[in-house]
Amino acid sequence: MESFWLGDLFAILLISTIISWLVFAQFSMRPIERKMRAAQKDTISKWDGPGWRVMWYAWAIFLPICGFNNSRDPLLDPVEVKKYASRKDWVLAAWFFISINGMVISGLIASYIWKSLG
Repeated sequence: MESFWLGDLFAILLISTIISWLVFAQFSMRPIERKMRAAQKDTISKWDGPGWRVMWYAWAIFLPICGFNNSRDPLLDPVEVKKYASRKDWVLAAWFFISINGMVISGLIASYIWKSLG
């Protein structure tokens, strides 16, 4: 019975992740890339898989500068990205980051519970 609410939570977070991915990419990542290109600091915009660069930008903006998020990243320098990010960008990055991580965690827990019941 408790796994049903986890499935619902996963579905809600999946929808939130999809929407936040698109919103963050359009309203935060693209303007930041334009500013970085104008300053000749853009090293990542030519690289992209199926939208994966959105995660790098959200990671760089949302997390503090630390071991996981430092200037040695070969794809994206978070110190440079943070110079061009606003409070709005941080909020959109947080929405995306929390949604995707919550979706993964709830999906893993729900999967474990469903396997245990089966």
